[in-house]
Amino acid sequence: MTTLILSASTRLGLRRAAMKTLVAHLPEGDGMTKAELADMLGITRARLHALKKGRAEQFSLDALVELALRLGLNVRMSMTRAYERRD
Repeated sequence: MTTLILSASTRLGLRRAAMKTLVAHLPEGDGMTKAELADMLGITRARLHALKKGRAEQFSLDALVELALRLGLNVRMSMTRAYERRD
């Protein structure tokens, strides 16, 4: 199990971090073609290419969560207040 702890200040940063985890869990080298992988994920080959290239701006957080679930990953999210330093 991989635990991803995010501390990103932007939504794009969150998407990039989620995308990096997704790409790390894509099945590679098991004889599956790109077309088969895209079909398994329910996306086009062009969308798969964008995912592998890290084009986070092309994906919503919802879409990335859905892809993670299709890969069989557990998705958890935690929110806390930003730490405020007072001198």
